[in-house]
Amino acid sequence: MSTIAADTMVPIRWRDAFGARPSLFVCCMIVWTLTNLDQSLFAYAIPGILEEFHQPLSVAGIVLTVAFVFAPIVIVFAGMAADRYGRATMLWVLLASSALFVGLQGAATGIVSLTIFRALGFGLSGSLSPITNAMTIENAAPRLRGVAMGVLQCGYPIGWFIAAMIVAPMLSHYSWRAACYAAFGVIPIALVIAFIVRGDRPRAVATSVKAATGVMEGAPRSAALRRLFAPDLRWKTAASFSMFLTFGGAYAGSAFFFPTYFVQARHYTPSVAASIVGISNAVAIIGYLSAAFVGEFLITRRNVFSIWCFGGAVALCGLLWASGSMVSDVVWYSAMAILFFGTQAVVATFIGEVFPADIRTTALAFCGSAPLTLGFAIFPSVVPAVIAAVGWAWGLTLVVIPLLVASALIAQLLPNIKSGSATT
Repeated sequence: MSTIAADTMVPIRWRDAFGARPSLFVCCMIVWTLTNLDQSLFAYAIPGILEEFHQPLSVAGIVLTVAFVFAPIVIVFAGMAADRYGRATMLWVLLASSALFVGLQGAATGIVSLTIFRALGFGLSGSLSPITNAMTIENAAPRLRGVAMGVLQCGYPIGWFIAAMIVAPMLSHYSWRAACYAAFGVIPIALVIAFIVRGDRPRAVATSVKAATGVMEGAPRSAALRRLFAPDLRWKTAASFSMFLTFGGAYAGSAFFFPTYFVQARHYTPSVAASIVGISNAVAIIGYLSAAFVGEFLITRRNVFSIWCFGGAVALCGLLWASGSMVSDVVWYSAMAILFFGTQAVVATFIGEVFPADIRTTALAFCGSAPLTLGFAIFPSVVPAVIAAVGWAWGLTLVVIPLLVASALIAQLLPNIKSGSATT
């Protein structure tokens, strides 16, 4: 089945989004799903952790913040290892090792050991993002990279859904520790993936990676960084940095706390809370896929990002202030996940199109990953402090919604580039 791109009149074969080696994309999709499954276990476990260790919500925020601060260090070393040993090798090694530390969270004897295991597990898991993204970009046809990346990002809601289906009965009959132990089941799957991707040779496609990401052979990274602050780009740099900072703050300040919100504010059991979040994330796949396709073929990715952010803010307001039953909680949370979380299907590609090809990788690192990580490090501690002062509904309303709206408005300050028209 094919269709015609209106701007180029070139036939599009949908299978080209998954490249000449579909099994490689499938492995990336499985890895991204499993790593999000692993990391969601901590969110589902937070209510039980706080109860067992007799700690306030702010402690969970500190544990998350430490992990977010530590993660970039692990990611740097993992990236160096991927350059040396190959992305295919690091794909399964990082998946297995991160699952090991996520499982060990269940054996934590206190908050300190829990924080250490969480930081190591999240850092190793986070290192899989650039690897799966790079392998997907390399594998996809240039005109359909946005679609391929959008489908890949569906691994996030799928992972949260599968985790919820596993965790919900465990929380009913056992404890949060059993939920963490479920991560050990990922290790044998990682070994199977190692067998499937063993023939991949990432260095053989280094040239195509440079073409796809904008890395120039021998170009000094400091020169590329200075270029971001040249008169013609400094406004784009400032706007992109601010957009990712506010969006990262909104995301990290809310996503991992929603299971606890449903326990403490809505008074559901941890098992029911996990089911609500999991089912809603499954529904949210609609948002990821629609964002990817609308951004690729109907309107620009910039406008998709802003519209989805605004819609997510409205849906979050509905969840906090208009919902009065379990059914409406699922409806409002699903709507929020479709829009708020669904923006992840377009945001990286959107920013990648804003900057010239010769400095695109540096721009994505400095204007995307860095401020996103900063937002992740700050707001998981800020949100619990505000919640402690004014309650769940007002806390999320006063912090998360303004950040989400701000990111949508800031995006409108960036160029409205037609999808697929940027220099590759």
